[in-house]
Amino acid sequence: MPRVESLLGKIDHPLSTLTGKFMGVGIAAIAAVALVLHFSIVEKEKRQLMEREEKAAVMLANAMKLPFTQILLYEETGLMREAGLLDLYISRMKANKEIGVVYAMVFDPEGWVLAHSDLTLFHTHPYDPLTRAALSSTGIALHYVGDPFRSGILDVAVPLSVSSKRFGTLRIGYSLAELSRSYAALKRKALALTAAASAAMVLFLFVTAKILTRPILRLAGALNSVHLGSLAAVPLPERRDEIGDLQNSYRIMVDRLRRQEEERERTRELIVNTEKMASVGMISAGIAHEINNPLTGAMHGMEALSRESLPSEKREQYMEILRGSLERIRRAVSQLLDYSTVHASNFSDCDVSRTVERVLSLLSYQLEKNGIAVDNRIPPRTVRADAHKLEQVLVNLVLNAVAAMPEGGRLTLRHRADDGFLTLVIEDTGEGIPAENLDRIFDPFFTTKGIGKGTGLGLAVCKKIVDQHGGRISVDSPQGKGASFHVSLPFPPRLGGNG
Repeated sequence: MPRVESLLGKIDHPLSTLTGKFMGVGIAAIAAVALVLHFSIVEKEKRQLMEREEKAAVMLANAMKLPFTQILLYEETGLMREAGLLDLYISRMKANKEIGVVYAMVFDPEGWVLAHSDLTLFHTHPYDPLTRAALSSTGIALHYVGDPFRSGILDVAVPLSVSSKRFGTLRIGYSLAELSRSYAALKRKALALTAAASAAMVLFLFVTAKILTRPILRLAGALNSVHLGSLAAVPLPERRDEIGDLQNSYRIMVDRLRRQEEERERTRELIVNTEKMASVGMISAGIAHEINNPLTGAMHGMEALSRESLPSEKREQYMEILRGSLERIRRAVSQLLDYSTVHASNFSDCDVSRTVERVLSLLSYQLEKNGIAVDNRIPPRTVRADAHKLEQVLVNLVLNAVAAMPEGGRLTLRHRADDGFLTLVIEDTGEGIPAENLDRIFDPFFTTKGIGKGTGLGLAVCKKIVDQHGGRISVDSPQGKGASFHVSLPFPPRLGGNG
């Protein structure tokens, strides 16, 4: 069943199902939205963290601006000597771990270092870009040194001035280690929230997909049962949407198919019965012969018995002839009635050897008339079959063999048992079947006989009956060497099956 295997192969692939496609598209959409939301939230929080650190750095710079400006102002006016106060403030700032100062330095208006956290740089004149920017700035200047989220530094420069008088510049290296830690925690939190939200959305999507696809899968199962041969309508709940329209179409389709199948079955039965009646007509000539001979003997016996002078010994002899003749007539009529009666299918244990013997007895006149010798090698074997229909198959095949040997010949019936089948072989020694007709031999209404000599239904009926038994029928016909029909029926394997 290639179509069923193909269907199962598709179902095995997750993305080939409707649920799989729905989930695939939904998960892709959720992933895209989750990524966008994740990065937008992280970026927003990142900016807020940076703004917070910048405010803290500016507050620190403004807080330190006043004492440093006072020291330079007092020294400028001669009220006091600086005498290391700048270095003292710088060392205390750096020693205070809570404010996070990495370095600090004070420049005079010309750019000379008045105080530095690194004492080796005292009274130097650095001219790096940050120093130039700090000296030229009229307000607070902020510059990031390194990656701010990987323990970078925020360089803060603030002019030390009173009104328009500038006494120097203060530069502070503000540590961003806390920013790095806060950013790492933010990413973990955002990732956890995004993962939880995505999982919830996927679960919701899965439940929704199941709810939406359940009626479609139910309808697909109902359609598949039709494909597998069941024409019983599967009950489906009423719906008022597009799926409901599909379900109504399914019910209409099943109803039409069921009516068509019933009509086909009636036609098949009619064909079978028609062919059977055609066979009865052919058999009737033999039955008439079987009846005519004993009937003639019976009439002579009755005439003799009507004589009063007939001795009692002769009378008893004629009575025996009369009884035998009537018994032959009864048996012939019984065989004809038994074969011609339409029987419903009735599978039971059937001895094929007895069925073959009944068929050969029924057709004995045709066989003898055409000079056909019969070689029956069928031993007792029991199969599960409808005896009357099996008999009809054998009658058709034997009559075909008789028609193939108008000048006489040999009819051989043998068997073999293998692969769970009992095969009956009916061979004739006629002219055989042309090779171009072998593929059509079992087609309905195909016949090579003349008009009025055959219906073309015999072998088609044989195939239909054998198919109903779960068996198979085939034909071999070597050119000019007769035909050999093989009827295989399900059969339990036994030892010594060949014959």
